[in-house]
Amino acid sequence: MRNLRSRGSGREGAGLRDQANSLEAFPRVWWCFLLLLFVGSAVVCLSRAYPQQHPFEAGVGVVYAPGHAFILKAPEGWILDRESRGKGRWEPVFYPVGFTAKDTPTLIWAGSKRAEPGRPSRIENLLEEMAQSLSPPRGEGVKAVPLEEARVGKGFHAQIYGLVSKSGGESLFERVGCIPSATTIDYVVLRAKDKGFYERSLSAFNAIVKSYIPFRGGTVYIPR
Repeated sequence: MRNLRSRGSGREGAGLRDQANSLEAFPRVWWCFLLLLFVGSAVVCLSRAYPQQHPFEAGVGVVYAPGHAFILKAPEGWILDRESRGKGRWEPVFYPVGFTAKDTPTLIWAGSKRAEPGRPSRIENLLEEMAQSLSPPRGEGVKAVPLEEARVGKGFHAQIYGLVSKSGGESLFERVGCIPSATTIDYVVLRAKDKGFYERSLSAFNAIVKSYIPFRGGTVYIPR
């Protein structure tokens, strides 16, 4: 009987010790879980508050203009970069993975130009400025050729133009997507160094143009 009691008391003592150990471990596990949850929430909040601070693949960027803004998204295999332009310019630029904004052979960027009231040819004026921005001799004798029209966000439409030489109609490896509204012309530009990179960048250019979402007030939610 004494042996049975001693064995029973031993089992009860071991059970109490195990229970005490589990009670001590239980808060530690929960504290670790809550700490990880807090850190994860902080990281998510910071990434949403500052979503465009560093170059990253398939990123989303906001182009700011007087009175409005619009959102563009990089496709897979392309980098969104907001830090490379400098001189106070915060428009995002896009380039393929494996390059930087300084050495990329093909670059896509965006901007906005305020429309002049009573000037129906504001897109033509923008395209003329684009042609003049090309360094000579590429900027001499340049014309914009309409290529296609694409539907973008919020019911807007983008008019796509290619810049070619006036003499032979040769491509200058630059393409412009113009999204006109009542007050502005938002645009996306593709510029490449040669034909190969230009042709390989067309699908990314089309994807970026079609990702266009205008914003004219309220809260901006940037999809991740």
